[in-house]
Amino acid sequence: MEEQPTDPSRGAGRERDRRGSTEEPRGPGSREGRRSGAADPPYVIRRYTPADRVGLGAMYRDFEPKRCAQGLPPEAGARLERWLDRVLCQGLHLVVEVDGRIQGHAMLIPIGDETAELANFLHQAVRGRGIGTAMNRAAVALARDAGFRRIWLSVEPSNRPAIRSYGKVGFRRLAGSLWAPEIEMEVVLDGAS
Repeated sequence: MEEQPTDPSRGAGRERDRRGSTEEPRGPGSREGRRSGAADPPYVIRRYTPADRVGLGAMYRDFEPKRCAQGLPPEAGARLERWLDRVLCQGLHLVVEVDGRIQGHAMLIPIGDETAELANFLHQAVRGRGIGTAMNRAAVALARDAGFRRIWLSVEPSNRPAIRSYGKVGFRRLAGSLWAPEIEMEVVLDGAS
């Protein structure tokens, strides 16, 4: 079963993940779920708070491969800290927690009055379990709730898991980007407030 959006207006305020378990949302932009393995611990997708800064830095310091998406995330150290300071002061941010540790980060950075750019990073320890797709779905719901009408992103053509994940939540490739060094994708949001 495919995961459903976290938007409470879709369904009765409950979410169903692809394994069939239903969880109550924990506030705007939040999502709880279980990873695919029966013994895997649950994960939570929620809005970033300043108290998350240390845990987010730790996730990026351990993140592999470094500089994999347009040179991001930067190598650990002063460059990483400066980059986090720059991105965290703008836009909307989600984090993924697994076992109390931040293991993912999605950011929606405004690039116009009605458009946000999506960038996200999922720690290698939790990839391949549907968490990235759930994070993308939560980011789309958050952008819609914030009044954005469009989300744009670029992704390397070799990152097939990410391209599939974006497609599952409604992103479509933009014409002319198929053979470019980066594939551009967008989702147009219906019902933006």
